[in-house]
Amino acid sequence: MIIWLTIIGMALVTLATRTLPLLALRGELPPWLSRWLSFVPVAVFTALVVPPLLIASDPSRMVVGPQLLAGLVGALVAWRTGNVLLTIAVGMATFWLLRMFGA
Repeated sequence: MIIWLTIIGMALVTLATRTLPLLALRGELPPWLSRWLSFVPVAVFTALVVPPLLIASDPSRMVVGPQLLAGLVGALVAWRTGNVLLTIAVGMATFWLLRMFGA
């Protein structure tokens, strides 16, 4: 019983935090807030992607790992083409080939 009450309580808190700001603003976001929120996806994506690329599995070695090289190739493909699926495919293929051939 206590587990169900906890789940329902968490659902109500989640619902409240998502709906109350929109109700208070009557569904319209001020331009400054909308502009500020436009940077959130980029910041979250950067926070998820960059650390695994830069943190070495063995900190005593200062060697560029295959994940960084594949990330750079993927970034180049993304910059040149703008195609997300091609970027993922080329980045993963590059990483796989580098790992397979011992880079």
